[in-house]
Amino acid sequence: MRGPKPKYPIRLTKEEERMLRQLVRASSTPQGKARRARIILAAHEHPEWSNQQIAWAAGCSDRTVREWRRRWVESKNLDDLPRPGAPRRFSP
Repeated sequence: MRGPKPKYPIRLTKEEERMLRQLVRASSTPQGKARRARIILAAHEHPEWSNQQIAWAAGCSDRTVREWRRRWVESKNLDDLPRPGAPRRFSP
């Protein structure tokens, strides 16, 4: 699986790597957040891998990998962005 070099290379500090590994292992971590952590860890551990290879390893699309690599480089955050639209009218 070849592809272009990623636009956003991932370099983690020891503390960031420890925090991401803890998120992946924790049973209380939401699955979306755990998948994002696996994407970032794979990008850090295998800088020679393309986005397609990371996507295959993480079980998602390469578009998802590109998006989360970009967000990690820009904000160092794995949280979703707020949803657009009007606020809820009824409480859950």
